[in-house]
Amino acid sequence: MNKSCLSVTGACLVLLLGMFSLSFLTTFNSKALAAEGEEWQALPVENGGFEEKPASSSDLPSWDYWTGGYKTGMSISDEEVYEGQRSLKVENDGVVGLFSQAISVKEGKTYQFSGKIYIENLISGNPGVWLRWLDSNGKIIENNAKYFEDLPLQEWQDLSITGTAPTGATGVKIFIYQTSTSKMLGYYDELQLFEKTDGKQLEMPYEFGDAINLGPAALAAKTQGAAIGEGELYYATNGSPATFFAADEKTGEMIFSQELPGNDVIWGMTVGSDGNVYFSGTYNGILYRYVTDEKRLEEVGKNPSDNWVWELEATDDGKIYGATYPNAKAFEYDIESDTFTDLGSFHDEQKYARGLGVTEDHLYVGIGTTTYLYQMDRKTGEKQEIELPITGGSSSVSNVWEYGDRLFIAYGTSLLILDVNTHETLKQITWRDKHAFDGLISSPSPYDENLIYFLSKNARELWTYNLETNEIEKVETDIEQFPASPAKAIEWIKNEDGTDVLAILHHQIEYSVYNPKTNEVKVGYPEVEMQGLSIQSLEIGPEDDVYLSGYQGSIGVYDTSAEDYILHERDPHQIEGMGFLNGNVYMGAYGGARIYKYDPSNPYEYTDGKSGNNPEMVYDIQDGQSRPFTFASGDNKLFVGTISDYGQLGGSLTIYDEDLDEWKSIRNIVENQSIIGLAYQDGVVYGGSTIAGGLGIDPTEEKAKMFEYNVTSEEYQVFDLEVDGLEKPEMIGELSVGPDGNLWGVAWGFDETGLENSVIFAMDMQSKEIIKSKELYSGVHRGSQWRPFYIRWDNQGLLYTTAGRKLTVIDPETLASKQLISGTVNLMDLDNEGNIYYASGADLYKMPVPLEEATISLEDTTLTQGEEESLNLDVTLANGNAADINGAEIEWANTSPEVAEIVDGKLIAKNAGTTKIKATVSYNGETLESNEITVVVEVTTHSLKAQLTDLKESDSIDHSTYKKLVNRLNQSDHHYKKGHTDQAIKHLQDFLKHLEKSQVEAGIKETLERNVNALKDSWQS
Repeated sequence: MNKSCLSVTGACLVLLLGMFSLSFLTTFNSKALAAEGEEWQALPVENGGFEEKPASSSDLPSWDYWTGGYKTGMSISDEEVYEGQRSLKVENDGVVGLFSQAISVKEGKTYQFSGKIYIENLISGNPGVWLRWLDSNGKIIENNAKYFEDLPLQEWQDLSITGTAPTGATGVKIFIYQTSTSKMLGYYDELQLFEKTDGKQLEMPYEFGDAINLGPAALAAKTQGAAIGEGELYYATNGSPATFFAADEKTGEMIFSQELPGNDVIWGMTVGSDGNVYFSGTYNGILYRYVTDEKRLEEVGKNPSDNWVWELEATDDGKIYGATYPNAKAFEYDIESDTFTDLGSFHDEQKYARGLGVTEDHLYVGIGTTTYLYQMDRKTGEKQEIELPITGGSSSVSNVWEYGDRLFIAYGTSLLILDVNTHETLKQITWRDKHAFDGLISSPSPYDENLIYFLSKNARELWTYNLETNEIEKVETDIEQFPASPAKAIEWIKNEDGTDVLAILHHQIEYSVYNPKTNEVKVGYPEVEMQGLSIQSLEIGPEDDVYLSGYQGSIGVYDTSAEDYILHERDPHQIEGMGFLNGNVYMGAYGGARIYKYDPSNPYEYTDGKSGNNPEMVYDIQDGQSRPFTFASGDNKLFVGTISDYGQLGGSLTIYDEDLDEWKSIRNIVENQSIIGLAYQDGVVYGGSTIAGGLGIDPTEEKAKMFEYNVTSEEYQVFDLEVDGLEKPEMIGELSVGPDGNLWGVAWGFDETGLENSVIFAMDMQSKEIIKSKELYSGVHRGSQWRPFYIRWDNQGLLYTTAGRKLTVIDPETLASKQLISGTVNLMDLDNEGNIYYASGADLYKMPVPLEEATISLEDTTLTQGEEESLNLDVTLANGNAADINGAEIEWANTSPEVAEIVDGKLIAKNAGTTKIKATVSYNGETLESNEITVVVEVTTHSLKAQLTDLKESDSIDHSTYKKLVNRLNQSDHHYKKGHTDQAIKHLQDFLKHLEKSQVEAGIKETLERNVNALKDSWQS
């Protein structure tokens, strides 16, 4: 544009405005916006250049303040402009947002925002711009948000956001946003929006029905944080949301419960010196307090350190200490003064302050995922590291206790025992030991101050450690095993008669009480409400059942035929992925990458996962592996891909040969990368990786890779994925062999401009060449760095995927695509009908294929009285598949039930006449009416005699009348068979005369008369 024109006459201004309007009708093609060759259409943004003159200093023509923030801090200015005479000035001192007017969009289309920003001074935070998508009612249904980091000061910079209009979107608003922690003096100018015009939108032959909520799938009552108080037990169950409970210690009766919105797991819980319960979760950093005397819950406040709180410890002098993530910080809360203190980070290069211990003088802080232990003087705040034999290793210090002259350091289910003064290691119990402890120890016994108690992880036995002898010893109790789940709180309390007993509250809300005087153990189950856990994994098996697992544990099975849950169980613990082989379900559990085998044809029976259980743990991959996210199978072999453990890189490919009953693992098949995609075809496993390892360690590799593994020769080849739209792929998976025989995959990473991008691709398995590919959801974050992007196929050949964590259907021929629902979808699968099942929070949802036609039929529509015929009801779906109506509601319409009745799907002919039959089917939220069929029922002398026999046996006809009527039927049948129709009919008339004179009930008379007259008519015709 000619800038000099801006200062001349009105005629030039009219010309400029005309050029500006016409620009919206032209096609835009620029590398500044997108890849070369892509075409973009400019859309009108009202006053996007801020040139409209404001009526006052506070006026913002065509822009509106966000109601959730301040109404100041933005103004139209001429101080710094990129184009024209004015720009938007931002000088905020708090949270503020500004909306454009709505711009019309089309769902499934890709849009790109572009603009200019000039930052004079950035005080804190980063400026943000959002695309806020609206439905037809103007409601915001989804957001694409971006905060712009590391922008140079005092020069104009380009801004860009790319997003796809979600399902249901009809409009979008540009949202300029400054958070409460972002303060700047700066200017925006030339805000524009463009629509990509070359994208192919898939036109589905039908629309899926509204999603049906099938309810929570994985139910559990599990706690990570627990505490034992004066006569009460406290725990917060995992769930969406988590729920806090207080229960009576003796009876287990619930005293109090309250949901905790914004929290799904509570790790830190303790009883303060004031007798109240303090706890904190993993999302919002809020410290909660349960006031025991008043039985109420309150928010104390947000800690100043971090949002994720791992552990809380209380002191006798009124302090609460917390350990946090991701800055390895600790904090102090003073109950009396109601004040927080940030104690700072205890290790600049680590993220986890994982465990705490506190004494009168010191605070101990355990670090992970690389192991360190620090001691802080509570008076001076001075910190010093305590050197451990495990310092610098790949673990986290999860608990610290100081008893007598011993310092106990827990890391996982291993325990170090040091001299508190010299820090000399006196004993080490590792997780490999037979008597490895399960994470907690008791304080010294009131009967012998040298004895510390703990539970063994594997055998679930009670053991002691002797401070004086430095020896451990098994305690003989009257039960073989304590509850299978680990201890979450362990305290010495007094029972009803004042005896000191050891109380243990377990992970699955079991409550064990050990009496050292009698060696008796009592196990109870405090009252708790089962809750839905956030769904962690979802797969549909060969029998069309949906297998699900929840975050932090619990499994569920949904029968798609019966349309109901057929299994809700607490174990095994958190399943990350599942596979299927020869009728068995293989479940990959988080933590050690343990593989369980479940036979759905046999009853569920789980105690500890050992031999004889169903499910049974059949293999522990170990070798630094943690999360089995991806499975494949074929030719009697199972293939498992895993994520490495905390603080480690390098996943594994694990292979189970069912014929040989042998397992083997290959670590680092892709060096320093984990495996998230597997597909098997003709003796070859194809794999895809993620550059990520376990939590607490950064990737060392820049690009995810693929591999090809020959099962017979055990040779493999690792190769790069070269596909348009991904300069640096960071995740490749899932993979799937398509109906076309090609290897299909989903990858996520960054394009050549550094923009996040998802790509679906088809690869020739021999040449490794990319046959076709399509970019999806540019600018959308990957979500989990481990969970694969699903690929599923329906039997019409369409591909369904969660690429970009959006539920999308793609035509593999044209690559035309459509987002099916708005929002994030991590988990999904298809049943044999083509219905989509997906997870949202704790609930399982079903997107049904619509009903097309219901047809009823009979093999023969003319029946003889007494005959039974199966009524065939066939329901066809819009995709051509037959519906499984086992769980459907079917209402039969029968115009003459006295002629024929319908019982359990069978039509039973009762009396002569005609009836019309049709069905109304209610299935998947729809109701459909079938065709109508006409059924004729005929009678014979044989069928009438059978009817009379039934009436006699039910005492509806007396014996004398029965004999007379049957005799007349026999005579009529005899004459009819000889061809003497007139004589036969005369006997039927005599039948009617005897019937008329009888004492038979009037309704029965009428029915028999109608049947005999029908027989007469048939003989006469």
